[in-house]
Amino acid sequence: MYDYLVGEYIKKININDIINYGLKNNITISSNDAVILLDYAKKHYKTFMYGDPTNLLKELKKKLASDTYKEAYKLYIINKSKYLK
Repeated sequence: MYDYLVGEYIKKININDIINYGLKNNITISSNDAVILLDYAKKHYKTFMYGDPTNLLKELKKKLASDTYKEAYKLYIINKSKYLK
């Protein structure tokens, strides 16, 4: 069920949604980093939800600003444990 709902949500989000979500969580995300995060979310959301995202996280760590990566990673861990028990 989550697959479908998340998939439908992911189809609709845009860069501003990423930036605004960051702001709600006290994270300033540049438009460059937002584009990267959006691209990875759209292409790899199932891996982030159910698979082993280790290689994807390594890629993101190289591509994103250090602070953005650290905060995004924290949010990922919190949300994964909260919603995918």
